[in-house]
Amino acid sequence: MIKTPAIDWLALAPSLALLAATIATLLSAVLVPERLRKNVSWALCLAGYAGAFATAAVLFDRSADAHAVIANSLFRDRYGALAAMVVAGVGLLTVLVYHGEHSSTDRFAERFALLASAGGGMIFFAQSANLLTLFLGLEWMSISLYVLCALERERPEAIEAGFKYLIVGGFSSAIFVFGAAFVYGATGTLNLAQIAGKVPSGDLLLLTGLAMILTGFAFKASAAPFHAWTPDVYQGAPTPVSGFMAGATKAVALLVALRVLNVSFPDQEHLWTAAAAVLAVASLVVGNLGALAQRDLKRMLAYSSISHAGFLLLAVTAASSLGTRALLYYLIPY
Repeated sequence: MIKTPAIDWLALAPSLALLAATIATLLSAVLVPERLRKNVSWALCLAGYAGAFATAAVLFDRSADAHAVIANSLFRDRYGALAAMVVAGVGLLTVLVYHGEHSSTDRFAERFALLASAGGGMIFFAQSANLLTLFLGLEWMSISLYVLCALERERPEAIEAGFKYLIVGGFSSAIFVFGAAFVYGATGTLNLAQIAGKVPSGDLLLLTGLAMILTGFAFKASAAPFHAWTPDVYQGAPTPVSGFMAGATKAVALLVALRVLNVSFPDQEHLWTAAAAVLAVASLVVGNLGALAQRDLKRMLAYSSISHAGFLLLAVTAASSLGTRALLYYLIPY
């Protein structure tokens, strides 16, 4: 008989709310009359994000005692719950704005389904407690965003944005998963909490894996010098999608990076803090100077996003509880 782990449904509730909204919105594409489709799919997506925010708030209130759940695959703690609330909040604003976005084709249901799916993947990513679930959450949110960027295929710039994001995103995901494989080879475990202290801090295989994982996170956070895709993708994607990526994607990438570095690699702190400091300085320089030359609002938003990645990485370099609180505080108004 196969022994199945106990399921903590409250921990899964924010992601499940958005997954349910995704399914319901897709069904509305074929079951709802065309004249009502836009409003119904919009309402379903809005309800999904509202449900995710509400369940994340309940999860935050009931998770004072941080621990791993579901066979140690997810964290149930206030850190992950707050990340879910940030994603859901950004998602709610994006859905409200997206309702007024004009489209030459009737793909409203697909648009809102992908938006809900991307949010669910981000929340799952933020709660992940081992490298395998991290990768699953990363791909869940990334694939939804690839399609969302290129959904308006009548616009050449949208196709270009989706294609560039797919190529660079696939490349960064490959780097991340190779880094995870190296870490597993060095430590014999995928569990984030168990990686620390498994091998000497100077182990070459472990350090290679750490460098590749950090590179994967830098790509997703659009930190310089891994930022080259950002202006073109933001310019070509629909405006609400650009805003959603600038807010939610960057938030979860940096929150998860900070969790992984602190939990799994405390013995290598002197290395990853130095690397994060270099990325922060490069992002601040490239983001602010690059924005000065822009004539397109969305490209300027992209360079602003790169610059903000630099400010957020400063909190990562602190490698302290105060730095963590500063990162969370910065993300909410950002």
